[in-house]
Amino acid sequence: MQQEPLRVGLIGYGAIGQDVVRLVAERAAEAITIVGALVRDPDRKRDPALPTVATLPALLALYPHVVVEVAGQAGLREHGEQVLQAGIDLMLLSVGALADPHFFHGLLQAAEWGHAHITIASGAIGGLDALASASLGELTSVIHTMRKPPASLLAAEEAARLAEAREIFRGNAREAIQQFPEFLNVAVAVALASQGCEQTEVRVVADPTVTHSLHEVQATGTFGRFRCEIENTPIEKVGRGAQLVAMSIVHTLLRRRTSFIIG
Repeated sequence: MQQEPLRVGLIGYGAIGQDVVRLVAERAAEAITIVGALVRDPDRKRDPALPTVATLPALLALYPHVVVEVAGQAGLREHGEQVLQAGIDLMLLSVGALADPHFFHGLLQAAEWGHAHITIASGAIGGLDALASASLGELTSVIHTMRKPPASLLAAEEAARLAEAREIFRGNAREAIQQFPEFLNVAVAVALASQGCEQTEVRVVADPTVTHSLHEVQATGTFGRFRCEIENTPIEKVGRGAQLVAMSIVHTLLRRRTSFIIG
């Protein structure tokens, strides 16, 4: 018997949310239905068009099976617990908010109370499944290095003068997300998949040789050695964000409607 399409609601409908809607229409229309999005201004015209609402109760009234947060940490903090308490699964991108142990605990309690599940989409990074598997043994080192064009990290004059790569930050994942909340949600995802925020080292490098964000994750442990490097292509229409983010969301949603799963 054919399953009904997975009904999905969005919290936020910016560049990533719109990319998700376009990708579903192109590649997954039979399996997924985007029922609507919670936005600050539901009367604003957006492309592609989608039903938009101004309150979470209005979004939940569209009967989504799962709600996907693509609104940033503020949107997750405002609505995440209520989604889970309503018994609806939550997929989130703004993983950096989980570096706050009090908020993270609140989400877990809400999920338990509502018999719902929290899923972290891999977003702009890869290898989380391998790290999570390796964490069942002993991990001795996990290092996440982000390289970005200097103009996105430094003042304009300083960036223009930079002739070689310069490390501008080194610390743990919790410190990293506090200093770079827009860029390093993926570092917290790496930390949660491996050995936690305090034990995961993060480096931020301004590098004039790169044109897009480049993330490298290295880990060692009883499993052996792991290295993953990914350079993300921005969303074409807006020239920022990462195309892989929407792809990871749709891929994770499709896993809920398939009998064949890899990883």
